[in-house]
Amino acid sequence: MQRRIISTLGAISLMIGLGGCTGIGQTPPTYADLDREPTAQDQLPASSIGDGSDGFTIDADTARLVAVQGDTEVFLASATEQGHDRVCLFVFAADGPLRSCGGESFAMSDSVNEYRVLPDAVAGTELDPDEGWTRLSDNVFTRPVAEDTRDTQ
Repeated sequence: MQRRIISTLGAISLMIGLGGCTGIGQTPPTYADLDREPTAQDQLPASSIGDGSDGFTIDADTARLVAVQGDTEVFLASATEQGHDRVCLFVFAADGPLRSCGGESFAMSDSVNEYRVLPDAVAGTELDPDEGWTRLSDNVFTRPVAEDTRDTQ
């Protein structure tokens, strides 16, 4: 009897532990920018989607143009990486296209601006406007790249 109780408790502990590892009960992050109906402007250039050889499979149907900043266009799209949900940021600027994909929140920068993607749960609270952040859309923020003031001589 005691052996059966110990076995049952061990099995329950194992199921609880495995449930935590698989993300059971966790809500995936949401991005309001990806929730609206697509328009013709939302279509990404085919060359920017890639062939998946970098590990990311981008769902082109989810792409949304989220901001136009001068001659720079900023897009978000859903993607997967080895079965995990990701979101990708695309920046098409005069000095060329950039792409970065990540989990819930991530950043990338070009020679002019830094971009930050945040999920809905923290988009309104995480970045301080006093640090130069400007909201481009519900989930994308930008600020100028800080000039390097170190002496290089």
